[in-house]
Amino acid sequence: MLCDKCKKNQAKVYYTEIINGEKKEQHLCEDCALEYTSFSMGSGMSNQEITLGSLLSSILGNYAAPGSLHGAEQTEKEPVCDHCGMTYSEFLKEGRFGCADCYDSFKKGLEKSLRNIQGSDTHTGKKPKGFESGTEKIVKELSEIDKLSIKLQDAIEKEEFEEAARLRDRIRQLKKEEINNA
Repeated sequence: MLCDKCKKNQAKVYYTEIINGEKKEQHLCEDCALEYTSFSMGSGMSNQEITLGSLLSSILGNYAAPGSLHGAEQTEKEPVCDHCGMTYSEFLKEGRFGCADCYDSFKKGLEKSLRNIQGSDTHTGKKPKGFESGTEKIVKELSEIDKLSIKLQDAIEKEEFEEAARLRDRIRQLKKEEINNA
């Protein structure tokens, strides 16, 4: 496949950019990719293997605001992880953290970069298998009568009166069983 920009060289970079929900795909040669995209391949990078870490560090390095954690106009002391001693610029170079505490140490810079890259710094995708939110844990600990009472209130608010009557009868039945078993 030929490059979408120059129409001369073989496309080696498949670049997808999503801006304001609009997806734009480009098939570019290495030269056009360096010229037209927001990430740099680095000098001599074409002969090296591109890893997820190197790609991430390249993207985060390009999206950081001027004067931020690693900019040339940096006036503040560069953040360092208290646990492992890794600096933010070492993270950008390596493309991975030294330890779990690095997330907290570099949180300020990461939030800005992730917000610029993804449009949000909050995860909205799938939950890991077995994940329970705080609300789900609380609901799980409630008795069956309490769970049914919540459903009853919801049915009343939605004006689903037949369902509400069924739930009310079930709650009464469970309360009678509790009294008889006590």
